[in-house]
Amino acid sequence: MKHIWGAVKAIGKTKAIGWMIGIAAVNIIPILIGLVLMSIMFAIIGALGGSVDEQQSTQNNPSAGYVCSATGEVNQKKWDDIFQNQKRSGALKGHGDDIIRMSEEKGIDPVLFASIALHETAWGESNAIQQKNNPGGLMNPDGSGLYSFSTLKEGLESMSQTLYNRIEVDGLVTIKQLGRVYAPVGAENDPNNLNEHWVPTTKKIAQKLGGLTMHCDTSAQPDMELIGDKSWISSHTKNITSGFGNRSCGGCSSFHGAIDVASNGIRGTPITAFADGEIVISKANGTTFQSSSSNMGTGYGWYVEVKHENGMRTRYGHMMAKGKPVGTKVKAGDVIGKVGSTGASTGAHLHFEVIINGEKVDPMPYVKPFLTGKQ
Repeated sequence: MKHIWGAVKAIGKTKAIGWMIGIAAVNIIPILIGLVLMSIMFAIIGALGGSVDEQQSTQNNPSAGYVCSATGEVNQKKWDDIFQNQKRSGALKGHGDDIIRMSEEKGIDPVLFASIALHETAWGESNAIQQKNNPGGLMNPDGSGLYSFSTLKEGLESMSQTLYNRIEVDGLVTIKQLGRVYAPVGAENDPNNLNEHWVPTTKKIAQKLGGLTMHCDTSAQPDMELIGDKSWISSHTKNITSGFGNRSCGGCSSFHGAIDVASNGIRGTPITAFADGEIVISKANGTTFQSSSSNMGTGYGWYVEVKHENGMRTRYGHMMAKGKPVGTKVKAGDVIGKVGSTGASTGAHLHFEVIINGEKVDPMPYVKPFLTGKQ
């Protein structure tokens, strides 16, 4: 009898335990289902919207992956934080001024130059720079190995010339374009596919330095208005703020050999070629800082001149940074630079000249169809 009663009690305990487990399961299952549904929801949101960091990156950098300097100039504080710090630049410490000087001489972006040098040398710590003064991975002409330079300045000079050839001569103006030459993905000598990191890493370094100062959004090609074989010249506005001829300039009289195009928000927007042609000048005249009425610069600043048919040339002044390189063949409506306020400028605007057989003429008859809709 005791055995039977013991068995009954054991069964009772088992049922009680099972009942409690059942209650717990009933309470837990909805929670688990909720957690699963929440995970799925977040995954969908993440897939559609991207991470918070990605969204912020897109908002802060609308130019599809290119980080641009807000002023079009080198951020000196961020620059010095790297090039005056041994732990951050290794053998390149103290050579920041050399990179800026060489870049100005060659007309290339110092931030791009520095970003590639820092990446190629693993922040100044690679054997190539430590033992061979070679910051750019430059090879011997016979392909036998890395070239050895007498001094690091000599190595930087050689690298600046190579970059000039790729950027100014070949027209490879973006990090992505240069990556195809410096580190082609799928190359036979890169079995571990390390080259695929070259472009994103170089972009990150450019961001740490404060952003590119040239060509940071050359992929942005606006849909420009074309009339016949001509294009309007600003993607932002058709507002003419100053015409051709004599004008008052704060107590003086000055002949203005151009028209000025401007409106709020024009800074940094694309400038496009008026007609088919070839860029024959792309350089700075006067000062290259962003000028204002309280801190006036001199000259055209950064400007581009395009040679067209029948003795016609067009000139685009006060650009934010260096425009497309000399030798570039352009079609009407192609982007050639960005609106800025370099040179003698009171604010961001496009200074547009038409030159016929060497003489500046009033651009208005040429652009009138775009302003009136009548040819």
